Amino acid sequence: MNAQANSVDFTLHYVVPDDVDDLVRVHTAAFKTDQFSNLMLLGRAVDAHEKLMRKTIEGWVTAPEASLMKAIDSSGRVLGWACWIVKDATGRDRVAVAKAESKGGSSVDKAEGVETSAVEKKEEPPKEDPARALGGLMYRERVAIEERYMKGKRYAVLQGLATDPAYQRRGIATKLVQARLEVIDLEGLACWIHASPSSYGVYAKVGFEEVGRNEYDLDEWAPGGRQGDNRWGRYIFRHMLRKENSS
Repeated sequence: MNAQANSVDFTLHYVVPDDVDDLVRVHTAAFKTDQFSNLMLLGRAVDAHEKLMRKTIEGWVTAPEASLMKAIDSSGRVLGWACWIVKDATGRDRVAVAKAESKGGSSVDKAEGVETSAVEKKEEPPKEDPARALGGLMYRERVAIEERYMKGKRYAVLQGLATDPAYQRRGIATKLVQARLEVIDLEGLACWIHASPSSYGVYAKVGFEEVGRNEYDLDEWAPGGRQGDNRWGRYIFRHMLRKENSS
């Protein structure tokens, strides 16, 4: 599959285990400007994100229900990647993914970066850590709305989407999403995504519709609360659904 946008040539290929380092690199670079994720990482080791995402991606690469695709340039450099997971109607896959996320995974869709922190629910937060409490709240609300719309269905979830910041806004994320949607449509599956502020526009263009949202005032959850430096701002997660065989 070939694509060209804004003088950037790239091709799409399926991910192999040897790509893990590159996927972590892209995700880490894309993640750096995401305020929600940065808040979740306060007080963590500087390499916490990389370690947790490596473990998560390694799990996805070997999971039979997962499909990962990468965009590479002519030199073979990975510019972006996407991970889809199919969840079945019994909830078994949904529970398995939830357990993985609670140990450090994430719904890392951010077409122009990353969506949620790799550490959003790694452990129960101490009572004096409101930022981690926010991570737990977001996680519970995300799972609840997905359950409301998708319970009893077999469906696909865009579990991860990241683009190298140097190559964002050049059509890479859109092509990665569209390529897998062609396969998903043949299978007659609905699709679900928990979208970050910078990525939801990509999904709207390919048939996803917003069915709910959660908005958080991050300063209320940051150290010092509203008495702190108030530099975090507000953050909106959008829950988006693409119905079966959407055109």
